[in-house]
Amino acid sequence: MADSTQSFRKKVEAIFRELAGERAAMLDAAKFPAAITSTITVALAGESGDADEILHADKIAFNLTDWNAEAAFLVALHLFPERFTPDEIRDGVEAFLIHVPHHVIAAARLAGHPTDDIFNENGPKA
Repeated sequence: MADSTQSFRKKVEAIFRELAGERAAMLDAAKFPAAITSTITVALAGESGDADEILHADKIAFNLTDWNAEAAFLVALHLFPERFTPDEIRDGVEAFLIHVPHHVIAAARLAGHPTDDIFNENGPKA
């Protein structure tokens, strides 16, 4: 996986550099997007200034921003599927599935949304 992982990440970086210039650096997996996390925290916490609300909002924001590189891969794949090999797509999908689901579930739960198995992947409950 190492070679194609590096390959798909480099392609994603190149695509976003073409589309967004220097802002593409915000999608680097090695850099935590603290500024974006803070922006989301402020929006979710509102103007109350309550420390508990801010901390709660920050937990949601963290879980929505920590997988920026995986989100970038999916968007790049949607825009330019022809630029990726099957191995790169498999590795990108695997990276997404390893990193993203737990974050999304945690964010949804923190925000008070249900996280039931609505697609019934595990079969009917006995």
